[in-house]
Amino acid sequence: MDTILHVVDVPAPPSDVFQALTTREGLSRWWTTTVKVELPEIEFTFVPGVFNPRMRVEEAREPVAVAWTCIGGAEQWIDARISFDIRQHEGGSRLVFRQGYGRGLDDESYGIYNFNWGHYLASLRAYCETGMGTPFQASRLGGPRSPSPGN
Repeated sequence: MDTILHVVDVPAPPSDVFQALTTREGLSRWWTTTVKVELPEIEFTFVPGVFNPRMRVEEAREPVAVAWTCIGGAEQWIDARISFDIRQHEGGSRLVFRQGYGRGLDDESYGIYNFNWGHYLASLRAYCETGMGTPFQASRLGGPRSPSPGN
């Protein structure tokens, strides 16, 4: 199993980070603008018919942990487990992100996903700090946008 790991310090309290990871509004402000929440599932739209991961929420312990399992919409991500561990750190939060893939990835795919997660975790930090992240603009597919986690 391949695993991506990022550790990000966020200048916001853990409760703010938790809300950014568990609400439609929060998720749409840092990852992709098109998010559908019907708990226990969350569907993220990046490129219709190409990359639309559907996650099952496995854990949501406020304000310390969020975990998802990918259950559809993204072939290479099926059975991947994504976790966000949040803890108080130096007046803000420390976020430990992991994505463990259920299937082996080739080096190129791993590199793309790792790079894109770095971009989106920086977007999450910006959103928690300023109220404005840089999510993928799913509604502007013909124009400039952030990288899709699938390319």
